[in-house]
Amino acid sequence: MKYLGCAYYPEYWGEERYELDAQLMQEAGINIARIGEFAWSRMEPEEGTFTLDWLHECAAVLAKYGIEVLMCTPTATPPAWLTSACPDVCLVHADGSRSIHGNRRHYCSTSDTYRRHTGRIVSVLAEQMSQNDNVTCWQLDNEFGPEAGWCHCEGCQARFQAWLKAKYGSIEELNRRWATGFWSMDYSDWRQVRLGDNVQNHYSSRNLDSRRFWSEMMTDYALFQAEIIRRIHPGALVTTNGMGPIFPPIDYYKMFDKLDVACDDLYFDIATMDADAAAMNVFRAMKPGKRYWITETGSGALSHDKPPVPGQFRAWAWSSFAHGADAHFVFRWRTCLSGQEQEVQGMLEHSGEPRHRYNSVKSCFREIAALRDELKDLPLPEAPVAIVQDYNVLWGYESSRVGRDVDYQRRIFDIHKQLYDRNIVADIIPPDRPLDGYRLVVLPSLMMIDADLAARLKDFVEAGGTLLALGQIGMRDFNDNYLAEPGPQHLRHLLGVTIHGGMYLTSFTGTDEALWVPARNCRAVELPVAGKIAGEPVTGTARVWAADVALAGGTMLLEFAADAYDRQPAVVENLTGRGYSLYVGALALNEALADEIVQHVLDVADVASGPASPEYVEVIRRGNVTFAVNHTAEPVEVNLGVSGTALVGTCAGGVTTLDPYGVCVVRAS
Repeated sequence: MKYLGCAYYPEYWGEERYELDAQLMQEAGINIARIGEFAWSRMEPEEGTFTLDWLHECAAVLAKYGIEVLMCTPTATPPAWLTSACPDVCLVHADGSRSIHGNRRHYCSTSDTYRRHTGRIVSVLAEQMSQNDNVTCWQLDNEFGPEAGWCHCEGCQARFQAWLKAKYGSIEELNRRWATGFWSMDYSDWRQVRLGDNVQNHYSSRNLDSRRFWSEMMTDYALFQAEIIRRIHPGALVTTNGMGPIFPPIDYYKMFDKLDVACDDLYFDIATMDADAAAMNVFRAMKPGKRYWITETGSGALSHDKPPVPGQFRAWAWSSFAHGADAHFVFRWRTCLSGQEQEVQGMLEHSGEPRHRYNSVKSCFREIAALRDELKDLPLPEAPVAIVQDYNVLWGYESSRVGRDVDYQRRIFDIHKQLYDRNIVADIIPPDRPLDGYRLVVLPSLMMIDADLAARLKDFVEAGGTLLALGQIGMRDFNDNYLAEPGPQHLRHLLGVTIHGGMYLTSFTGTDEALWVPARNCRAVELPVAGKIAGEPVTGTARVWAADVALAGGTMLLEFAADAYDRQPAVVENLTGRGYSLYVGALALNEALADEIVQHVLDVADVASGPASPEYVEVIRRGNVTFAVNHTAEPVEVNLGVSGTALVGTCAGGVTTLDPYGVCVVRAS
C-alpha cells in the first residue's frame, strides 16, 4: 500500500503543534496528511485577502518528516463573510426557505456567485501550494452531496428547465415521455416544470429527472474545480472523497470517470463486514484496473461509542489492502475540542497525547509499511462475477411511492453476501461496462434495461457466460413508467419468459387487516416456492415481491405453490448459444433457497468458491499472495490451499491459525 495517512487540521491546532505532530506521524508510519478541506475562513478571512503562510509552514514541516500532502479545496464550508454578503450562494430548500450559515455544504453548486468565489480560492490555493514539492495530490471539496439538501433556488429551477429542454426538445415530447396524462399533469410551458420532491408526492418521472439533474450539477461543480487545478498544477493527482458502499445522490461512475483515482470514506462500523467488502468492491471496480483509496476510516468508532477492540483496526486495514486499496487514511489525527464532530475519535486523544488508538494505528501502519516494497506490484483481485448496479434504477425506485419497498440496494447486498461467504470476489459495475472476463453476471431487480446492455448480455451468454436475473427485470422505461407490454424489455428471448406484472407481498386484505381503519394492521406474506434445481427437490419462500410470469421458451425449475400465482413459474432457466440464463421471479428468497440458487449458477458458470472459512473470515488472492483476515472475536483455523512463505502471521502446510482479528499473508512458493 503506497499511502498510509491521516486527516490533519493545522488551522485548528496551531503552528506550535506542527513539529510534534509531524514527528508522531512519522513514528506511526504515516507518509501523507490530508489538510485544508474545512479551512476557507483561515485561508481567506475576507474577500481577496489570503493568509496562506501557515499552510506553507505546515507543508514544510511535514516535508521535513517525509510526509506528502493531499491538499483539499475548502469549498465544503463557505466562510461566514461570504454567506452573509452573498446569501444567494446558500441553497434553497423545497419549501422555499434558504439555508443559513452554521452547517457545511449548504451552498448551491450552480450559483454563479459561488462558482466565482470558488474559482478564486481554488486558483490561489493551487498556485500557492503547488510550490511545495510534497503537495502531490488534491481532494476536491469534501464528500460531495446533498448534506444540507438539494437546492431548489430559481437559478436551479431555470437550469433544470434548460436541462429538460435539451434532453426532450419540446414540451410535448416531455409530456409524452413522462406520460403526464394522469392527474392532469400535462405542461404547456417549460417554466411550469419545477424540480421534484418525494415528500410532495410528485410524478416519479419528474423526481427521477430531478435526481439526474442534481447529480450532473454536482459532478459539473467538481470538474469545474478539477480543471483549475490541472491547469495550474499539472501532474498532480486530482480526486475527491466519496461515500458508500453505494451512494445514492451522485452517479459516482460518471464523477470518478473524470478523476484520477476512486476514493471512499469507509468507516467499518457503519456496515456489516460483508457490506464493507461490497463498498471496497464497488470502488475497486469504479476505475477498472486501478487501485482505489480509502480517504477516511476510523481509528475508533464513528458512532462515538465503544472503540474497536485491539487488533480490529489492523484487520480492517489489511482487508482494504487485500481488496485493492493503495491508500488508507485515518480520520482524524486528534479528537477535536469543539464543533459538530467533537466526539469523533482521533488517533490522539483530545489531550494531544498518543494513547490506545495511536498505538493500534502505529503498530498496523508500521507493519504494512515494512512490506511496502515486498507487496507493491501485486495485481488487483480477479473477480469472476459482476453485479450490475444502475443509478437510473436506484433513482427510479427512490422516485416512486411503492417501488421503494423493493429496497434495491439490499437486493445487491444480499447477492454480494452469498458470494462473500464463499470467498468469491465480485465487481459491482455500471450497466455500460464491458462484460469480458466475467463468467457470471447478476442483475438484481434491474427494472430498466436498454437495448445496448441487452445486446451485450446476449453476446455474453451466447459465448458461454452465465446470467442470473432476479426480480423486476426490464419492466419500466427510463422515465420510470411501466411498459405497455410484457417485460422483460429486450430480454424476453434470452431469459425465456414474459413478465406481465407482479404483486407486493404485504397483505392488508385479511378480516383483521386494514390500511387505515380503525388502525393500520398488516402481515408480511411468505409465498411458498417448490420444484427442482439440478435435479434435486427444493422448497422455500419469497417475500417482498413476486412476478406474474409466463414461459416464453424457457424451462420452469420452480413454481409458486400458493396464492394468486399458484403453479405459475417462479424460477426459469434458458439456454442460448453456449451459455445459460436463470430468471428468479421473486425477491427476498429465504436464505436456504437463495443459497441453492446461487450455488447452482456458480456451478454452471464454473466459478469455484475460495477456501472454506467461518463467516466473516475473508480469504482473498492477489496474484501469488493470499490474504486471510479474521473479523471475529474467536480464533479460527483456515486451510488456504497454498504453500509458501508467511509474510504476516503463520502458515504451516497451507493451514493458518488466526487469532481474534488476526491476519495472515502468504506468498505462494
